[in-house]
Amino acid sequence: MSTARALFPGAMTPDGFVSCFDHLLPDAELRRKLILKGGPGVGKSTFMRRVHAALCGDGQPSTLYFCSGDPDSLDAVAAPRAGVLILDGTAPHIVDPQFPGARDSIVNLGECLDEEAMRPRLPQIRECMADNAACTRRARACMQAARAIMQDNAALLAAAVEPEREERMLRALIQTVLGVDAPPQSQPRVRPVITDAVTPKGELCLIAENARPRVIRLARHWASDLTPVLRRVSLAAQGAGYSVEEHLCPAAPGRLLHLSIPALETLVTTSDLLPSEQLFDFAACVPQSALLRCECTLEQGRADVKLHMHRAVAALAQAKQLHDELETFYVPNMDFARWQEMLDGTLASLEDARVGRE
Repeated sequence: MSTARALFPGAMTPDGFVSCFDHLLPDAELRRKLILKGGPGVGKSTFMRRVHAALCGDGQPSTLYFCSGDPDSLDAVAAPRAGVLILDGTAPHIVDPQFPGARDSIVNLGECLDEEAMRPRLPQIRECMADNAACTRRARACMQAARAIMQDNAALLAAAVEPEREERMLRALIQTVLGVDAPPQSQPRVRPVITDAVTPKGELCLIAENARPRVIRLARHWASDLTPVLRRVSLAAQGAGYSVEEHLCPAAPGRLLHLSIPALETLVTTSDLLPSEQLFDFAACVPQSALLRCECTLEQGRADVKLHMHRAVAALAQAKQLHDELETFYVPNMDFARWQEMLDGTLASLEDARVGRE
């Protein structure tokens, strides 16, 4: 199994961009934070990959945070053993130093740009950025329409659930999750993470890259929202002294899709992408007679959600094309020899800090 974990640090939602940038690496482990600044095409993602290769090339554990707006690019890299976090600090996830100099540094790759050559391109850049923003707004509108249908269908099913049966299954689930013997933590915490995102490449799920040795699957009707179940399991785990990772649902903010309990090496998931050790069928808590009564509504809702999400993906794909066009204004005006000098200086400073600690 690879030692590099894959997550999204943020994602587009019906309410705008949701960010987990404050939870990429715990403060207790963080010794250096490098914040990259600069426009599109200045090499921020490549810079992060080079730092990652230097710090974790020998297989040390790390987390690669992929950009939901361009899943082939990085938004951040966390190297816990080195205590280093390097991230893109530009919009829509603007990050500034919290402890300037003492821990946090800005690496401004925009210094490598020939600004005199850029200025005549301002009208084209302005137009391209405006078109990109319009595509993003259209994607959000489509996601809002999909969320409204999802909420209506989830409410329809929630009203039909047999509460006693669901409660019995939930208690059995909690007992199973906590059935592993592991030392509790003195200060369990909750960390939000994102493994699912709506991207220009479609609705992507990285849950397979986040599998734990023990996987428990929660089966559900497609329209059901199992957030209350996952939150009860999360609270039970915290009450037993274990930190949890709550996997957010960008398509419907406020929902959870999965739950990780690292100390118990357990993943509780609503996805069917992974083989599971045990299955809890929460779909069975909705009587078949109730499903038959609302079958037409649910099927129409499913088709409508699929259509709206398809349109959202298409809008994000167009936004990505416009972002690529923006890069064509910047790349030819970059001094990549100077970029390399900045990378070499950054790597040297990280090495000096490591040697100093030893």
